[in-house]
Amino acid sequence: MQAQQRCGPEAPCPRTIQRVRQRLTLPRVPKRAAPCRQAKRLSAETKQVIRDAIEHTPHLGSERLAWDLQNQQHLHISPSTVKRLKRALHEERCPPAAPAVWRLYERHHPHSLWHGDFLEKVTLTDLDRTAYHFALLDDYSRGYVFGDLFLAPDQRTTITALITAMRQWQVIPNAVVFDNGSAFKGKLLSAFCTNLGFRLIHASVGHPQTNGKLERAFRDDMRDFYQHYEAWLLESLRRDLPAYVQYRNEVRGHWALRGQPAITRLREQHRMAVPWVLEGLESYACYEVGRKVLPPSGCIRLFNRDAYLDVALGGVEVTFCETLEG
Repeated sequence: MQAQQRCGPEAPCPRTIQRVRQRLTLPRVPKRAAPCRQAKRLSAETKQVIRDAIEHTPHLGSERLAWDLQNQQHLHISPSTVKRLKRALHEERCPPAAPAVWRLYERHHPHSLWHGDFLEKVTLTDLDRTAYHFALLDDYSRGYVFGDLFLAPDQRTTITALITAMRQWQVIPNAVVFDNGSAFKGKLLSAFCTNLGFRLIHASVGHPQTNGKLERAFRDDMRDFYQHYEAWLLESLRRDLPAYVQYRNEVRGHWALRGQPAITRLREQHRMAVPWVLEGLESYACYEVGRKVLPPSGCIRLFNRDAYLDVALGGVEVTFCETLEG
């Protein structure tokens, strides 16, 4: 400020003068003048009086307490000071919980773990209904092994997506993790995973961090893909989605991979599934519902419906199974 006053009205601002001093390796001058008197501090007796008032009337706010102290004890205390003391007293009695320690994990090989979930924020302009963006993300590479839009998500949609991803990458994953949505819980999906020999993992309720990699990817999908369209039309979105998935896997760098695209880790795939297993993946989606002996009429009640079979099968035990077809 003194240099600015000496230079007259055309002098630069104090911030510019500070930068010039720094360029000339001169010591930095404080902006404010040095204090000439000691700051006012509350004595221990005064603090104890305020603490007693807070404990006696904990329901009063900081301003009411400051007024009462001024009128009764003749202490001129600001409401902000009373508020700080109330907060300190509350923290002494109820110390804050320790912050949660998050354990970051990463699989060591591609297709060891797939994350799957639905993005439910795509409201179609042409159909005026919600479309569900379903994606399967490889934990090791952060790459999408599947991505598509669906109108009616259920466990059959999930199984179909898994079959498509397995045939595209010619591999059976070691495990898949989903949340607790209805599309990821069912006997048919459980039987499909069990028959193929890979684990079906469900995240803990109220703990989306288990699927955090995919939740983070969904945020990027919304910003990098969906928000580039003025209108969300089902046909155009489904047509352009494969190109975006290819860009995300082969071009876009990932922070966790130090700028490398996901395809660099997906190429480390060292195992392939048996071809005859990949050809008949639909047959693994099957589980036994139950067994019943047909009456002589050949009609049986199943799932609140009447099923009419051949009369010649009367008295024969029939096994009912659920598959992808029904």
